[in-house]
Amino acid sequence: MTTGYLYVLHGRRGKIPESNLELLGDFIRDAGQTGRIAFLEGDEQTLEDGIRALQADNDHLVIVPVLLYSATHMRWDIPQRTREVIDPNVTLEVTEPLATTKAVHDYLVDLLGKAVKEYPGRKVLLVAHGTPHFPEPFEQLTELAEDVEHRIGVPIICTNHIGSPRIEDTLTHPEAQGPLIVERLFLTDGRLANKIKARVEALNDDTVFLPTMEDDPVIVDAIKERLAEL
Repeated sequence: MTTGYLYVLHGRRGKIPESNLELLGDFIRDAGQTGRIAFLEGDEQTLEDGIRALQADNDHLVIVPVLLYSATHMRWDIPQRTREVIDPNVTLEVTEPLATTKAVHDYLVDLLGKAVKEYPGRKVLLVAHGTPHFPEPFEQLTELAEDVEHRIGVPIICTNHIGSPRIEDTLTHPEAQGPLIVERLFLTDGRLANKIKARVEALNDDTVFLPTMEDDPVIVDAIKERLAEL
């Protein structure tokens, strides 16, 4: 059996984003995989293109969503679009998203642990993308925050870009008042991360923003963890 690996990123309409591409390309090469990178949005390097190319030379396909939570893309888009093009003679596995891996957990413990020592007296605001369709992503975010909070000894407040609770709802609550350290739990540092920064700053002008996960080795560590589970 020969295996092809398809790494599926969110992407962006109108252009191919460069975020994390070199990181993933190096990983595919170093692992000696037959692999490709595809995007859920845009008209180039689509999910369908990647599946067709890999199944032409492989009889087993592993789809690795480079996404943090199991929301619309994981539950609807990837399964439906894959069914439309995959060869029935090709076997398929799809890994779980990355947010609940030990790698991401350890990354947050390290990042936030250092931040609260550098900026004492601040609570942490952890912002995820969120979804109005499924409760599990926010439940998983909350569980992650509770464990990291226990490890670093500083309160962590969770909120979302969309879905409930949203940033504006959270920051008007008394527990979120005062100086904050803000971690946007995103895989890229682009337009959306900047919009979130602006929304937070509009309601709290005493904030320290930490980097997103863009181009950080934690992404590869989380992927390795998911592949090891197959």
